[in-house]
This record gives sequence, structure tokens and C-alpha cells, in this order.
Amino acid sequence: MSTYPTNHELGRMNVVTLADTPALSRDVRLDIATIQSAWPDFEGSFDSLRGRTMMGLFYGADGVYRMSTSRLDRDHDNPRGHDETVIPGGRYLRLRLRGSAPAVYGDIAPAFEVLFAHADHDPTRPHIEYYRREGEVDCLVPISASS
Repeated sequence: MSTYPTNHELGRMNVVTLADTPALSRDVRLDIATIQSAWPDFEGSFDSLRGRTMMGLFYGADGVYRMSTSRLDRDHDNPRGHDETVIPGGRYLRLRLRGSAPAVYGDIAPAFEVLFAHADHDPTRPHIEYYRREGEVDCLVPISASS
């Protein structure tokens, strides 16, 4: 099993295990301007963000960014017509960013560079931005099962 550092100047790193999570999503082109302009519309399509887990999934090989939210009981009939997806579980190397929004969002790309430098990356799963709350983002890179 690989050993991962626990601290970096950007934040704390550790290994976490996620369960497969049913979600509602919308795919956009993997382009920063497209992604930034699409989030407000995606978030605004829900009755409320209360209780929602908002995540961005990167499928780099396909050039796709998937805006996602875990499926809630009140989403039972999916009246907004979002795509149905599953956020893949498994082991991830996580770096938690904390700071003032929107400045903290500028640390996301450097955080993924750090994670990829330390992770035995599993290319079959996406890497994930998990928006925990304003000013707090978990950056997650999937770890190969052999790690």
C-alpha cells in the first residue's frame, strides 16, 4: 500500500472511501468559462440547495465536466429532467481546501496537480470537486485498487 503525505501548504491530505451515490447531473464541455457559466443555472434548477451535495466530476479523457448533486428523496420523479448518474465510490486521495470564496476556487487546479503527483491514479473513475460549503472544497483523485 502506498503512503500518502498528510499535509500540504494548500491543506490536509488523506485517503477517504466513498460509496456509490445516485445523483442528478448535467454534462458540459470541460472548459473553465463553460463550467463557470453553467453552475448557476444548474443550481437554480432545484427547489432548494438545502441538503444537497454539489460536486463536479472531471472526465478528462472525454472532455466532459459533470455537475452533480446527490439524489434526495424529494427528487423522486426528477421533474427538472436532469440526467441520472452514479458518482463512483471507492478510495480517493483527498485534499481539503479552506478559504474565502471565491478566492479558494483558484486553488482547485493546483490542488489537483498536488494530488496527481502523489496518487496512483485510477483512470477509470473521475476526479471530483466536492463543494462542502462556501469556502470549503474537497478535491478528490481516485486511487487504483492496487494502492
